[in-house]
Amino acid sequence: MKSLLLLAAGMAVSSAAEVTVEPKPFAIDRSFQAMILPAKPTLIAIDPTSWPDFTIEQIIPHGTEVKKGDVLVKFDREGYDRKLEDAKRAVESRALTLASQELAFVKLGEETAIRLDAARRAQRVAAEELEYFTKINRKAQEEEAADDLEGSKHRLEATQEELKQLKMMYEADDLTEQTEEIILKRQQYAVKSSELSLKHAELTHKRTMDVQLPRQLETLTTSAKSTAIELEKAEKNLPRGLETARLDLEAARIASTREKKDLADLEKDAALFEIKADGEGTFYYGSLDEGRWTLGELAKTLVKGGKAPFVRPFASVVPKNADLGLVAHVDEGIARSLRASMKGSVTAGGREDVALTAIIHKIAAVPAADGRYRIDLIPEWPEDAKLEFPADLEVVPGMNFECRFVVHKGDAVVTLPAKALRAADEGKWSVQVKMADGKSETRSVQRGRASGDRVEILAGLDAGQVVIIPE
Repeated sequence: MKSLLLLAAGMAVSSAAEVTVEPKPFAIDRSFQAMILPAKPTLIAIDPTSWPDFTIEQIIPHGTEVKKGDVLVKFDREGYDRKLEDAKRAVESRALTLASQELAFVKLGEETAIRLDAARRAQRVAAEELEYFTKINRKAQEEEAADDLEGSKHRLEATQEELKQLKMMYEADDLTEQTEEIILKRQQYAVKSSELSLKHAELTHKRTMDVQLPRQLETLTTSAKSTAIELEKAEKNLPRGLETARLDLEAARIASTREKKDLADLEKDAALFEIKADGEGTFYYGSLDEGRWTLGELAKTLVKGGKAPFVRPFASVVPKNADLGLVAHVDEGIARSLRASMKGSVTAGGREDVALTAIIHKIAAVPAADGRYRIDLIPEWPEDAKLEFPADLEVVPGMNFECRFVVHKGDAVVTLPAKALRAADEGKWSVQVKMADGKSETRSVQRGRASGDRVEILAGLDAGQVVIIPE
């Protein structure tokens, strides 16, 4: 009895692990969400040239209907105005300083030429004076000093001789007259004066030869050397000073140009402090760009006192009567199974009673940065004569739809559970088929598409055959 129960249990297990081949309808569908987005939204972004702080002072509510010229966003410009005024004053001050520096440089060039000429002239004069002294003037002064000394000697000798002759003449007379006595005294005085002159001449000659002339030579030599050094310094340092001044002037010109550019850049940013609508439409927070509605953390900053991001759009305006399309971003598996021109069903969440369709217009050839593929769909909106939209199903940008596309189907298709197939050599597949005698046999099969746990079998099995499903 126990054996019969085990046999019955085994037969039940065997029956549960076997599938009879029977062609049935088979379909594969792909579902994904798509969003209604305008074809050409007006993106709101700021790309300042210079000013780093755009704090929101006023921003209109999300979803506001706007007209051309309406202020969408207004930024606090108090700090900007102060900076602008400071920059203008700095440019004016720099212009005055630069003008003075330009004039100073021109005059420095003139002064440099004059000082170089003076240094060359001083060196030339000193060299000429030294050369003249050593070659001519020293000898002339020596000769003059010797001549003065010799003259003093001759004058002394002459006065002495005159005194001697007078004495001899007057001594011949017995009586010396008073006049003769006066003449003798005068001559004696002349002799003493000549003796003193000679003494002075000897001192002068000695000082001239021993002191004045060597000292004059030393002075002229030193002057020649000094002026030569000064000339060398002038020829090197004066052009360097002029070049330094030129570089300083060039730096000042560059600084002036940069300050003017900074001011111009700052002035360009003035237009960014008040953003107005270009036309009629609806104001959206976030970017309606690249087939996405991006908001995320921006929602926290788009308030009074918040900081607007730079470059990337932080808001959008959907123009009135803008062309609306459906855009989806799907993973690679779904993207591979879709084809352009496919038509599928589109339903709005909560209003599945409204039947809509859409056609795939374009599938991106490469994935976006997040690894997903963009799908552009053309919605087939109902015409008033055929179907009227419910009042609560007004189509607006940002609205999500559930899309369903049948990508593969057949009326009589053989399918098996995926675990019934075994991989064989050369990329082939096989299954275990139960024979009439109860034994199993391996059969090669050609597999097709898969949907969930079911795999399409294109060839290798016939209706009525039993396939064993491994546990």
